[in-house]
Amino acid sequence: MSRSEDPDNSTKTSGSPKNIKAETADKSPRAQSRPIKIPKKITETYLHNAALYYLQRFAASSAQFRKVMQRKIDLSCRHHTDQNPEDCQTLLDKLVARFQENGLLNDGTYARGMVITLRRRGISERAIFMKLQNKGLSEGQIKDALEDFNAENDTNTAESEYRAALKLARKKRVGPYAVAEFEYDRALSAFARAGFSFDVARRVLGMSAEDLNDDPDNAEHSG
Repeated sequence: MSRSEDPDNSTKTSGSPKNIKAETADKSPRAQSRPIKIPKKITETYLHNAALYYLQRFAASSAQFRKVMQRKIDLSCRHHTDQNPEDCQTLLDKLVARFQENGLLNDGTYARGMVITLRRRGISERAIFMKLQNKGLSEGQIKDALEDFNAENDTNTAESEYRAALKLARKKRVGPYAVAEFEYDRALSAFARAGFSFDVARRVLGMSAEDLNDDPDNAEHSG
């Protein structure tokens, strides 16, 4: 589905030579002959195939998957007005239930995978909760995934937060990774926005490269 143009922007700038040229190009025979993609009618087979194609490309929670498929249904029903939206919704409900039964949709597995990815990127626990709740996961599912991560890595929440904060420090080139003087208050604000507590941020930002090297369990300084 093509993006809608901003009507205010097109009104304000349409008189410029650059935009006149763009408008002329849009009216070219090639542009006019481009076929408009018509959404397909919703059938059990089409919805199943579209769902498999999506899951082959993206990991998704059940709620996220349902939202994507619902957009397809809404688009199709707007175009094909003879379709019954309630019937299409029933097909989607059955599809979600079937995919959950056969494991194609597994919120626990999805949550654990996302926690691993986000922790490796240096994301705080608070930010992880926000991101995954936006994906439709419950607080309990996220908490379980975080606990599984800690158990598998023989660590705890405090240590995981510290390691994640070190990754952010490395990315920002502050604290023990600073190559020059940095603005402490600005860095502190960046850590707060990222969801880290004041104590964790202060600990990491107060470290030197020597402190990092003296930590036998820390591998962040390598490379």
